[in-house]
Amino acid sequence: MKNLVLATAFAVLVSACSSGTTVSDVPSNVTSRFVGTFQNTPGTQSGNVTLDILENDSGAVSGNIIFTSSGANCLSTSTVSGTTSGFTVSLSSPQSGDRFQITTTVVETDNTTMTSTTVSVTTVNSSSGTEGTTVSESTSGNITTTTTRVTTRVAVMGTLNIQFTSSNGGSTLSGTYTVSGDTCSNQTGSGTMTVSR
Repeated sequence: MKNLVLATAFAVLVSACSSGTTVSDVPSNVTSRFVGTFQNTPGTQSGNVTLDILENDSGAVSGNIIFTSSGANCLSTSTVSGTTSGFTVSLSSPQSGDRFQITTTVVETDNTTMTSTTVSVTTVNSSSGTEGTTVSESTSGNITTTTTRVTTRVAVMGTLNIQFTSSNGGSTLSGTYTVSGDTCSNQTGSGTMTVSR
């Protein structure tokens, strides 16, 4: 009889524990190396991202973020810092880089009267270049055309802001990013990012 009561109590306990109730995820510490990808909103820049971060007991996060891309990319490798709150991870990273301003001036000189006329001046920005000045001349009849190209390096600064949501027991961080400042143009400075550990 004693065994029957014990067996019945055990069956009730097992039944109560397996009643189909689920336990939701608990936010986990994000200290780890995460690896994944990023893609800007217009789809013109993408690549790989490595995020090495450490979360302390108060939820403050610090570490490094590394971007690699085979094409154009306005995001730069840097430090990150931020906070966690529940399943949300908010990070920011100082961004810096170089932009090259290229100004081309075309002047035509009449070799008979020795008068010069500026035909055009154009300025474009590029993510790559070599500082300096190049001059080329060509002559056709009594007109000499001089093209002067001046390339100037300009340091640019900005801040990368990332808003992640943690999922899969903290194994995946996915979300969006935006860049303020001059390092990315308005069209390239926002997108999505997903990393996993």
